Amino acid sequence: MIAPLSLEQLQQRFGGELVNGSVNFAAVCTDTRKLDANALFVALRGENFDAHDFLGELDGKVLGVVTEKAIEKSNLPQWVVPDTTVALGQIGRLCREQFDGPVIGITGSCGKTSVKEMLAAIFGQRHKVCVTRGNLNNHFGVPMTLFSLAPEHQVLIVEMGASGPNEIGYLCGIAKPQITVVNNVRPAHVEGFGSVDGIATAKGQIYTSLQNGGIAVVNADDNYADYWRGRMPEGVRTLEIGLGHQWAVHADNVALDARGCPSFDLVIEGVSHPVQLQVLGEHNVHNALVAAGCAFAAGISLAEIAEGLSSAAGVGGRMQSFTCASGASVIDDSYNANPGSVTAAIELLAQRDGKKILVLGDMAELGPEADQSHRDMGRLALERGIDQLFTLGTLSAAASIEFAAGHQHKQRNFSEREALIKALAPELDENTTVLVKGSRSARMELVVQALTNGNQ
Repeated sequence: MIAPLSLEQLQQRFGGELVNGSVNFAAVCTDTRKLDANALFVALRGENFDAHDFLGELDGKVLGVVTEKAIEKSNLPQWVVPDTTVALGQIGRLCREQFDGPVIGITGSCGKTSVKEMLAAIFGQRHKVCVTRGNLNNHFGVPMTLFSLAPEHQVLIVEMGASGPNEIGYLCGIAKPQITVVNNVRPAHVEGFGSVDGIATAKGQIYTSLQNGGIAVVNADDNYADYWRGRMPEGVRTLEIGLGHQWAVHADNVALDARGCPSFDLVIEGVSHPVQLQVLGEHNVHNALVAAGCAFAAGISLAEIAEGLSSAAGVGGRMQSFTCASGASVIDDSYNANPGSVTAAIELLAQRDGKKILVLGDMAELGPEADQSHRDMGRLALERGIDQLFTLGTLSAAASIEFAAGHQHKQRNFSEREALIKALAPELDENTTVLVKGSRSARMELVVQALTNGNQ
């Protein structure tokens, strides 16, 4: 935290009841397995846990407690509130109010973590940056990012995820970003939003939450760009990025090197500068343009943006390249999956020389479109010349069926990860590239680990 807070401040600002007086704190913890005697403990509830069950064990182990029910026979200072998750956000909001530097908010169906890391590389050249760690981008994670703000930080970059309506608006109310972007809208978490239109509306709250003087970086290539333009609040400026030359931020002369990493000329308001990305896939040109637009909106020069993009490293589980014991190239894109990111993965794999194998786990949370979406991915892999498709799970069987029908050989769908790995092993040699993809629930990183550790 930039400066300590107190339970009294929280109670006066947001209500609730103080028990056993107040206490000052400069850190917050939420995990009973990682208690900190110098931190305030917030007792959260989740689908599979309730920290209130352990409140009787906290005396002497934390400074104070935020709880929905007072702890009997305890001397710990307590802030008793109706909802501890809301209270966590309120503490985060006070931390945000201590910060006066630029705040950038990023959301989207896919690629937002890559954009976040590119932005961190751009700003990190000359600034102390506070940035969302890992995937801490929800109603628990965003406050934790705000707690990590320190006096030396000059820039705050916040990734915001959502699995249902109104979540982005809630997170914006806590983090108060001044520059925001929706990276894209794709069929991801459709179950929670009801439709792709519902996703666009929910993600667009990152724009409608902007205050007068805010800047909206708009992906002009997205199908919902016009929709967002029509909903911008008064006094908000837009900066449009896209692949077309008509946009303020765009790319010229895109090419891929032997690794599959793109280079291009970054053009901002008619002035260009070369960029050589260190990450795989032509789709990352778009992510780089989004990051460039946000950085330019914050006042960073074109040359500095280009230098930062050229130095940005990849993110674990997102287009990371390895070589396994057989000599085959393994591209680890296992962190998550939806139809948009799987499409990008197939396009990358299609550009490789030699034999091309896609290993696909189930894409989760697609609702009624799940079967058709998986079939579409199988058909796309076939059309783009992928040589073999191995799938894991009941949903991805539809992709396997579609792919096998086109190749006129048996499908390669597996219900057990070990069986898939065993069947895949004889196909691997130095002339082969394997790309591994799937939603978090599919645990496809375990396939990558088996391949790269020589355990196949």
